[in-house]
Amino acid sequence: MSKSRKKQKTFRRKRNPAVADDLINRKLLGILQENARATYAEIGQRAHLSAPAVYERIRRMQQAGVIQKHTVAINPAAVGLPFCAFIRIGTAGDHGCDAIAVSLAKNPEIEECHSIAGEDTLLVKVRTAKPIDLEYLIKRIRSIPGIVTTVTTVVLMSHFERGIQISSDAPSAAD
Repeated sequence: MSKSRKKQKTFRRKRNPAVADDLINRKLLGILQENARATYAEIGQRAHLSAPAVYERIRRMQQAGVIQKHTVAINPAAVGLPFCAFIRIGTAGDHGCDAIAVSLAKNPEIEECHSIAGEDTLLVKVRTAKPIDLEYLIKRIRSIPGIVTTVTTVVLMSHFERGIQISSDAPSAAD
């Protein structure tokens, strides 16, 4: 081997700290779910990390798409939308779910839209001020090309609603 040829450097690949399976990141996610407005210093104190380390881990999780957005939970009744229902939608013809979902998304009363397996094709969660508003929404939904049936289930009482649950009791950096 000649002296002019340099030895090729090899780098060890760093483990991606944005992966949600990382126990420290899971702890950070749990803390953020409890209070998304907590400062990096407050989060770091609970996770036994420095504020810059917390910032960097959160930034990486945002870039990796683990953290998709920071938001607030709104009480639907407090903003005049106490009436909740789920609508199963049956489709037919050449109209695909994606095109129908685009049409459904134009209705602000629709909170969620999911493709489902079974008798029906789509499931939507809606909120309205009153039952009559739900009736008008169902009429608009039925007018979308490709929708052939709807089955509505009205919610009488919600016992709880929550997103993905990540425990903030995961081991911290000091554990």
